Amino acid sequence: MKKWFKSLQAKYLFIILTAVLAIPIALPIMSAFVYLPGILIEDTDEPYGSAGNYEDRWHEEAGKLSGAPPEKIGQRLEVLSKEFPEAGMFWVDEKGETRDVMNYEDNLPEVWTSSYTVDFMKDHYDTDPLTVVAFIGDSSQDEGFMVTKVDRVMVGPPIQRLNDWYSIIFYVGMGLAMLGFITMSWLFFRKFHKRLMKLKHAMEQQNDSGIPLPVQRSNDDEIGQLEVSFNRMIHQLEEGRMREQQEERIRRELIANLSHDLRTPLTTIRASLSGITDEVTSNEAQQKLASVNQKIDYLSHLIDNLLSFTLLSGKKYPYKPKTVEVNRLMKEIAAHWYPTLEQRQIEVDLETTREVYWDVDPKWMERMFDNLLQNLVRYAAEGKYARIAVNESEIMLEDRGPGMQGENAGHGAGIGLSIVDLMAKEMNLRLHIQSNDQGTIVKIAKKAA
Repeated sequence: MKKWFKSLQAKYLFIILTAVLAIPIALPIMSAFVYLPGILIEDTDEPYGSAGNYEDRWHEEAGKLSGAPPEKIGQRLEVLSKEFPEAGMFWVDEKGETRDVMNYEDNLPEVWTSSYTVDFMKDHYDTDPLTVVAFIGDSSQDEGFMVTKVDRVMVGPPIQRLNDWYSIIFYVGMGLAMLGFITMSWLFFRKFHKRLMKLKHAMEQQNDSGIPLPVQRSNDDEIGQLEVSFNRMIHQLEEGRMREQQEERIRRELIANLSHDLRTPLTTIRASLSGITDEVTSNEAQQKLASVNQKIDYLSHLIDNLLSFTLLSGKKYPYKPKTVEVNRLMKEIAAHWYPTLEQRQIEVDLETTREVYWDVDPKWMERMFDNLLQNLVRYAAEGKYARIAVNESEIMLEDRGPGMQGENAGHGAGIGLSIVDLMAKEMNLRLHIQSNDQGTIVKIAKKAA
């Protein structure tokens, strides 16, 4: 259970739960933030007070103005207007004329009739804004009346005045909550992405053996487990590479020792056959001795190819490239093989061109064409034809034998062609073989730069 709490799933669920709970938690907090100041100042002295206090104050002021001249009434209204700047006020004298209008936005008649006065009082009774009509002096005397109008929010509790701000603060608070959720999610996935990119970078970085570098475990969550698995995989790859290298070393040593051990008895057998050749007189015996010598040559050549292939695979075969004139090299190789080809009655057609220079190892080139011509003599001699053509970009060897699909083709030719292919790749050349029952064409071409 403890391990689960450290997982990425648990962490993201915590972020989601925080976002879900933020709204019901934020609402009372924002309400307290908005209303608490109003509650704290509710008992302080306010210029308007409650609706009842304000109404009593207006009747009290009207009563004090009993018998006062119009100028004094106007002056008093001006003082009250400064004391209550959000309130509108005016008064109507005993003749029904409107006097001293202050901050009052509604249209007023110049002269008030009894019916209009009654309708005005009925229309403004217990409404918002609060309208108070107070008779000047004693109501039994006709000295006129004074009127004031003020929004009820001004004569309500102070907290009521904060309602307009509440919506603004609510949306601001909700926006901050959403912003907090987005920020937490972004930080979470940013850290998640950063760790994945670190793992990707480690996969791309490789040591000399081509194996990625290990990474340090960053946490106990799913990515941490992936890092552990990645390091375990690297360890297994390194162990496998070491086993592979050890097995390759043992195989090369075995082939080298086997080749050396086989050469000694073959040399002894060849010497023994040379000693009894003159003593064999019958044609049948002479043919059998010649066949045995051919098999010894074939086996010796096969052992040599096997050793060469092993050295090439292990990058141990000496490689010394230099600039070589290809026409001259192919003439030398053809001249070396001419007696063997002539003995087999194989017509040789050598086509050269102007001087062509390749950057290759001449000994490797000689070995490649020795293998190719050896295969031609052994498997395509019945075609009685060999063509060597040299141009700027390729060297071609053509015969008219039964092709590589023939009955004897491929028996022993495979390892020789593998050596040719490995050497060509190492010298940045391309080997292409086209074969059918009409013959075989082998092309060794320079790769495009």
